[in-house]
Amino acid sequence: MLVPASPGSSRRSRRAAFTLVELLVVIAIIGILVALLLPAVQAAREAARRTECTNNIRQSGLALLNYESSQRKLPFGATQRYGINPQTNQLYTGDPTMFSWISTLMPYVEEASLYANVDWSVPLGARNDSGDTSHHLKFETYLCPSSDEVGIVNNWYGARGNYAANAGIGFVWMNDPSPEQNCGFGSQFGCTPHPFSSQDGNDVNWPRRNPEHPDSSLMRYGTFQVNRGRRMGEFIDGTSKTAAVCEVRTVEGTDTRGTLHFGAAAMYMHDYVPNDDASDWTRYCIENDFAPCRSTEVTGGQWRGQWRQFARSAHPGGVNLLAVDGSVRFVPDDVDENIWKAYATPNGTEVFGNL
Repeated sequence: MLVPASPGSSRRSRRAAFTLVELLVVIAIIGILVALLLPAVQAAREAARRTECTNNIRQSGLALLNYESSQRKLPFGATQRYGINPQTNQLYTGDPTMFSWISTLMPYVEEASLYANVDWSVPLGARNDSGDTSHHLKFETYLCPSSDEVGIVNNWYGARGNYAANAGIGFVWMNDPSPEQNCGFGSQFGCTPHPFSSQDGNDVNWPRRNPEHPDSSLMRYGTFQVNRGRRMGEFIDGTSKTAAVCEVRTVEGTDTRGTLHFGAAAMYMHDYVPNDDASDWTRYCIENDFAPCRSTEVTGGQWRGQWRQFARSAHPGGVNLLAVDGSVRFVPDDVDENIWKAYATPNGTEVFGNL
């Protein structure tokens, strides 16, 4: 005999399922929790990437100090053919480009095998024409994990990275291989002395001309120079108060910033604070919001040789900076401009605070 269910049991059966309103409330709560947790997860991931970036730039510092210990000087920022060609007894002519400080340090970052397989006495253009693609290889040591992955610029320039050496304040002229960057070899390409100390030219702490070489394209020489390696005795401001290497941004496509084995692209300037909206000046560049630029390519495919790029990173709020003594610190975007400029020079005798 069937016993009819009690009214209470029917109500319990009907309550076994969620109503549409209850389901929407649960989904909304889950959405809010995800929205609250996602920034924390992203921040944790960026913190891990920044730590890895710090370790990478510290490896560059160890390589620099090991090189200096071996050679009693730092490597050239850019090595260019310069002086008398022993075969012709005349000054070198044609493309002077050889390699960068990053190329020089390859044996010190566990790339000795690749370094030994390249004839570095041959100019970059000639190596490229012969089918040598060693400059196309990227090195994890010089890549910041926070930056987007990019391929090579093109066959000639090759691979890119995110760390550049401090060249000082002003411009580098790659058509002028003299260590003083005095425009003597670059005048036919439009090389002119650096005219201003700041954007408006009124900064009393930074004279308009380089006092040592008034005709230089660099207003202040930094840690790394063209065809010259500094010795530790030159860092009278203190090795902990002089910038050695900092971060730069790379951009997908034919954008030459950060090119590893081309000297000027592997150097940066201290004219402006990190992540400033001032334009980088490069041969080929692609304009975007996080890395504005101005191309120095002129009509007819000629290149004026002028180059400058500023410290930039994909980290929120600042950049990693390596000092000459091997220490690494995170420099905020709102750092005092005078202090940032003071860190550009090894012997400027500026009196400012720490970064």
